[in-house]
Amino acid sequence: MEKEEMGKEAENGFAEISDKALDFIRKSIESEGSRGLRIDVIPGGCQGMTYELNFVNDKNPEDPSDLSITKDDVTFYIASRALVFVSGMSIDYVSNAIGGNLVFNNPNALSCCGCGRSFCAENNECGEDKEDGARGCYGACCY
Repeated sequence: MEKEEMGKEAENGFAEISDKALDFIRKSIESEGSRGLRIDVIPGGCQGMTYELNFVNDKNPEDPSDLSITKDDVTFYIASRALVFVSGMSIDYVSNAIGGNLVFNNPNALSCCGCGRSFCAENNECGEDKEDGARGCYGACCY
């Protein structure tokens, strides 16, 4: 992602978000009739952790410590348990011939699976290292 395409600087260490990603998320929130996007990280996938995105109207009432961040009129609700995994990442939107998707470039990810849905972080069990010591896709994950 080009530096000039990045959205506002990461707030509270959350993420830098490209203008394309903000536009895509804004339109998706409107089409879902929601007020924001909740980002969580849950156990799952072949690498151990997976992003969970949900369109919501407010913070999770079961977790009042969720962080609420607004970037260019787009509201993100970050699950408190996910902060350690998403801190410092960048989010971009990439379009291709069959549509498009959000891409998470996460410096906390040691590796991610081939489909881009799950990742391994230092504080969870990971998939195998490759013979040359390289791991997965170097933290760029798609959703």
